[in-house]
Amino acid sequence: MIDPASLSPVRWQARHAALKAHGVPDTDPRIRECHAALAWWRCRRVIDTEREQLAPEHIPALADMLRHAHQAVSA
Repeated sequence: MIDPASLSPVRWQARHAALKAHGVPDTDPRIRECHAALAWWRCRRVIDTEREQLAPEHIPALADMLRHAHQAVSA
């Protein structure tokens, strides 16, 4: 799997679009890789935006949410 940070979100979107244009199904590992990388970038943008507002004592709980399934919370 390619490191998501190795390509910009625009490049991941272009890669995804090119694969889909060639009829590659959503179950293909390359499509899944694009989806995973784009999700990584969405998370990164939120974290970068909110970083200064995060309390250091909450960081372990956020990391735990990434490692393990948790019940979704509605806003």
